[in-house]
Amino acid sequence: MKKSRPIKKIQQEILRTLMILVSIMTVLIAVISIIVNVRSESKRIDQNLENIAQAIARSQIVQEELSSDNKQQSFSAMQPYLESLKESLTNIDVISVIDADGIRRFHSNDELTDSIYDGTIPTFQNHKNRIYVTSDVGPSGSQRRAYAAIYDENGNYLGFVLAVMLNQNIHRTILNTVVIHLVCAVAVIFCAVILSKHLSGKIKRLLLGYEPDTFSAMFSVRENILESLDEGILAVDTDEKIIFINKAAKNILHIQAEHIEGDKINEISPVLSIKRTLTSGEKYLGITVHPKQDTDVLVDQIPVMEQDSIVGALCILRDRTEYTKMMEDLSGVRYMVESMRANNHDFINKLHVILGLIQMGNVKEASEYIAHITAIQQTLIHNIMKNIEDPSVAALLIGKNARAAELNIRFTLKSGSKLSRNDISLLSGDLVTIIGNLLDNAMDSMNKNTNFPKELSVGLFTKPHAMLISVDDTGTGISPENQKLIFENGFSTKGDGRGTGLFVVNNLIKKYGGSISVESEPDAGTSFTVTLTDER
Repeated sequence: MKKSRPIKKIQQEILRTLMILVSIMTVLIAVISIIVNVRSESKRIDQNLENIAQAIARSQIVQEELSSDNKQQSFSAMQPYLESLKESLTNIDVISVIDADGIRRFHSNDELTDSIYDGTIPTFQNHKNRIYVTSDVGPSGSQRRAYAAIYDENGNYLGFVLAVMLNQNIHRTILNTVVIHLVCAVAVIFCAVILSKHLSGKIKRLLLGYEPDTFSAMFSVRENILESLDEGILAVDTDEKIIFINKAAKNILHIQAEHIEGDKINEISPVLSIKRTLTSGEKYLGITVHPKQDTDVLVDQIPVMEQDSIVGALCILRDRTEYTKMMEDLSGVRYMVESMRANNHDFINKLHVILGLIQMGNVKEASEYIAHITAIQQTLIHNIMKNIEDPSVAALLIGKNARAAELNIRFTLKSGSKLSRNDISLLSGDLVTIIGNLLDNAMDSMNKNTNFPKELSVGLFTKPHAMLISVDDTGTGISPENQKLIFENGFSTKGDGRGTGLFVVNNLIKKYGGSISVESEPDAGTSFTVTLTDER
């Protein structure tokens, strides 16, 4: 079976792709530029040779002295002029003036001056300007030479000028051009490497350090998580266009269309308006909307920020029916019933074991079993069951004890605690709500506190027609300014819109004509004291 290739890191992939692209483009441009420049340089050299040869051929000194009968005198007059000209021309290797008789009247090499020219005889008949450039081989080697005919004022042929540039020097000039282009190409590739690394690093930072395959996997996981939620999730951009909606949101809003991404939210569901959140950047929680008649939906609108700029908003939708059911669960009703059922079942099982041992005549084993149970019950659970006569409250305290153990919180029932049904008559559900909310708040506070020890103590004391509840914790405490606000509906230091627990507790306490007080010290702990009465 063919193995799949591992996905390369994005930095390596970008660097490799850009390097291939830049290298190909640079090489192509360099090759084209070299060809163009070599041809241009060759033409320039030929033109330069033509210009020099033509300038010498038209020189009055050369024309006069070649037409002179006194050869020695002409040589002595022309040579200084041509030697001076040769020294000023760095790109001309040889200058030679040959008369009509084939005698070199001047040559850059003094040894060849006045010698017989034995090279190629130029033919000017086919050249309009009686000057041309060609390649040939001379005494100095392979060369590029320009021939220019010399005429006097009457048009009589006097000889010709030979201007030469050696091929080795031409090749050196061309090589310098090639080297310059190659150096530039290498510099471009080097700059491309630096820019590629910078670009790939920037893209990697935009991807938060993740590779594309990891990002894809994370996206798939996110999709699965959001689709599995019971809450509806709907996200929009700054133009109020939907960029994501899960199935739960479609069901809650009664949307039948399959693909609505890109549509505006108010076109899909007129009851939802997200403009206020996108404009102000504030979150709005617990908004009630009615997608259909007799349907209530709670909506939380939360802005999505990126570097202090609003880039969109998120709507969290909850069916009010389900939300109400959840609130009932939080109030402790279902928790109390299930806890009592479990404790009752366990107690009956223990009774059956004892009864069976006695019926079998194993009195000793029964005694040992009872002693073992008794030893276990000499704990907090036994203390609760012994002193808390209300089964609902006892079940709640046992459950909270288990929860405290999970959070590494030492849970204790204060010495002398006693809840007697003969002293006071209060609804069990109301007591469960009051005590449960106070204990939950205390454990939440201590769960934030990393300082040990974490201790939570609860006291329940009754006397005829009156009850005192105290809950003390070693949590983060409550600031003085917040102590005045904690019983208001919606106020919470948790920042997630919870803030209803103490409001409900305070209302129940007022229902029984009681009072609640709080003493707290930041980073030290909090103590709640509740008084209740059944005389209303």
